[in-house]
Amino acid sequence: MWLVRLVAICGFLTACGGCPTSTSTERNPFLTYVETYGAALSATTSTTGGGAPSVVGAAQAFRRPLTLTFVNTHPSGVVDTSFIAWVEISSLRTADQQDSLLAGGYTQLTHSVDIGTAYTLSLGTFVFNGPGTAGATPVTIRPATAATSGTQATGTTVSFTLPTPDKILVYSQPPVSCDSVAFAFSDPLTGEVLRCTTLGLEGGGEQFADFSACGYKTLAQVDVYQCDPFQPGLFFNSAGGQFKANEYDEGDTITFTFLPAATQGAFATVTRGTAATQTASSP
Repeated sequence: MWLVRLVAICGFLTACGGCPTSTSTERNPFLTYVETYGAALSATTSTTGGGAPSVVGAAQAFRRPLTLTFVNTHPSGVVDTSFIAWVEISSLRTADQQDSLLAGGYTQLTHSVDIGTAYTLSLGTFVFNGPGTAGATPVTIRPATAATSGTQATGTTVSFTLPTPDKILVYSQPPVSCDSVAFAFSDPLTGEVLRCTTLGLEGGGEQFADFSACGYKTLAQVDVYQCDPFQPGLFFNSAGGQFKANEYDEGDTITFTFLPAATQGAFATVTRGTAATQTASSP
C-alpha cells in the first residue's frame, strides 16, 4: 500500500519535472508524506551490481509471542484480577509491525488514558484488546483442584498468548500506591470477597484477623512489584544483559502464582522463562 502511494507521488512529481535524485538538496516529498500521514515503508528495493532489484524487509513481525499464565493455588477461593499490556508507538518501525500487533489482538487508543497515578497511556498506544479501561482484560480463576488420597492439590491455570508488549500490569484497582488492590480471593458460590476470620481468645475477646486465605491483596504483596519509587508491573528488557526481577525478554513465559498463604510477605509470585524451564525472579 505504501509503495502504491509512493508511485502515485512520484507520478505526480514526474509530471512536474521528475522525482528528486539522491543528490538533490530538496526535501524528499515521500518523507514529508510519511511524517504528515503516519505512513511507513514496509519494503524497499535495492540493486547490487547489474542485478535486478530485490525486496528487503517485507512482512516484518513485531516480536515473538509471549505467554502470560495465571495459577490459582487457593483451595477454596476464586482469584479475581485483570491485566493490561501495551506497546508504545515509539517501539514500532514499520507498517508490517503495526499489522502484526493488530493481528495479535492489540488495538490503538483513540485518546489518552490514566491508569491510576502510575501510568498515562498516550493517544495511539497499542493495548491488548480487552473490554476494560485501556484494554484491561479481566481474569477469573477457579480454586485449585482439591487433593485426594495419594495426590496433591493442582493449581488452576489460565493463559494468554500475545505479541511481547513493552509493559504488563496485573491489577484490580487503578494503582495510586502500593496499597491499591492487585487481586482478591472470592467465594466461588456467591462471588463475594472472602471474609477474614477472627481468632478468638480463651475466655472471650478477639485477638486479630487471619488474613492468610481471604480478602483483598495489594500491589505490595506481588513479590516483584516496585513500590519505591512507585512503578508496579513488569517491563520488557530490550537491552539484554542482566534482567531485574520485574523485567522479561521477548517470547518469555511469565507466570503469576496466587497463594493462600504468604511467602516472604507475598501472596503472588512471578516467574519468567520458557515453558520447559522457568527461572524464579527474586525481589
